[in-house]
Order: sequence, then C-alpha cells, then structure tokens
Amino acid sequence: MQLKSFTPLVAVFGTSFLITITLIKSFQVFMGISICLLAMLKLMDIEAFGLSYKKYDLITSRFKNWIYIYPFCELLIGLCFLLSAPPSSIILIALILGIFGMASVFKAVYLDKLKLNCACVGGNAKTPLGIISFIENLLMTIMSALILIK
Repeated sequence: MQLKSFTPLVAVFGTSFLITITLIKSFQVFMGISICLLAMLKLMDIEAFGLSYKKYDLITSRFKNWIYIYPFCELLIGLCFLLSAPPSSIILIALILGIFGMASVFKAVYLDKLKLNCACVGGNAKTPLGIISFIENLLMTIMSALILIK
C-alpha cells in the first residue's frame, strides 16, 4: 500500500483539524468541516464517485440514483454539524447514513474480501477501502448520536 493513496484523506482531515484549532472550536465543528470537504471532493466528479461507490454501498445496490443524492446529503450533514443546534431530522439522517456506511464497508472489506478504492474522497482517489472508511462512518455515527442525546 502506497502512502500517496492516503494523501486526499490527510489533506481533508489535516485541513479540517487546522481550521478547527484556529477557530478554537469543538470536535463537532471538526466533523462538520471534514464532512463538507469530503462532500466537495465527491461533487467535483460525481460520476467518478458513483462508479466507485456503487461497488460497495448497500443503499446504492437498491437505489441506483443514490450516488447523485448522497454527496448533497453529506454536504447538508456537514453544514448542520457546524450549527450550534443542528436540526434533529438531519442529524437522524446522518446517524442512519453512518450506520449504513459502516455496514457497507464492513461487508465489502471483511465479509466479501473485496479490494476496492474508497469513494469517500471522490472517485479517482487510490485510497483503499478499509478501516479508515469504517472509522469515518463510525465518527459520523458517534457525533450524530451525541448531538441527538444532547
């Protein structure tokens, strides 16, 4: 595995982290910025994202047009994470999408043993699908649950 394949993830999360500490904000803000930047990468070439994403996503396997909707949902979720009081309905959607994302990655990588690239940073990246993708969805799930509990 080449270190270069993780460059998009390091760029997104590194930039998000630097913006967050500059603003001296919370982990929720970090997640909001990160999710917005990940959505931006998908939106830059939604077709390439879709070609990669449909290989492992459980929702897309049932609803083909989901590849065109998901990046916008992700952007909306990221923007809502940036609000001090995000709408519960959007955070519930984030929770559900995080759970489906974890299940999709787990099934593809650990059950089906597929060697795929992660669509999380857009469709043209060579970042391998695996634990980092799982953790990304886990963090979105945890953040959503914490916001809903608050």
